[in-house]
Amino acid sequence: MTLADMKENDSGIILYINNECEIKRRLYDMGFIKGNEISCVRRNFLGSPIAYKIEGSVVALRKNDAQKVGVVL
Repeated sequence: MTLADMKENDSGIILYINNECEIKRRLYDMGFIKGNEISCVRRNFLGSPIAYKIEGSVVALRKNDAQKVGVVL
């Protein structure tokens, strides 16, 4: 399952970030690290962007980037 598959109010644990992700380093800097808890706060009705709460901050990601981060609920 990826971040893009999460529904509003779902929470999960980050498993990985795909090596082909162009913003991998930026995601690490924002707290997207294996083992961290993340929750889906809001989904745009068009599907992108999607807002997630991690490390006390709310971060919006494009669906394309969210599909490259694996999670387990």
